[in-house]
Amino acid sequence: MDTNKGIDDWQSLVNKPAYTNDEKQVGIVSAIQAENLVVSNGPITPDKYLVPKASIKKFDQGIIYLNDSWEFVKEKYKFE
Repeated sequence: MDTNKGIDDWQSLVNKPAYTNDEKQVGIVSAIQAENLVVSNGPITPDKYLVPKASIKKFDQGIIYLNDSWEFVKEKYKFE
């Protein structure tokens, strides 16, 4: 399965914003793992989300767009 979404350099996604399909900002990508993006939101004790690379719909003009809604992301991807 090709989870590339046309992305050649996954590290280039670090410090880029990620948005849900209902246009809510999840946060900023803070790290890249083998199968996931770590997305952080908040200055002091950030909420963190482990977003599967397969959930990326597209990467366009420096913004990551996900296939999932904000409710889905909060429920399924949030981690401590």
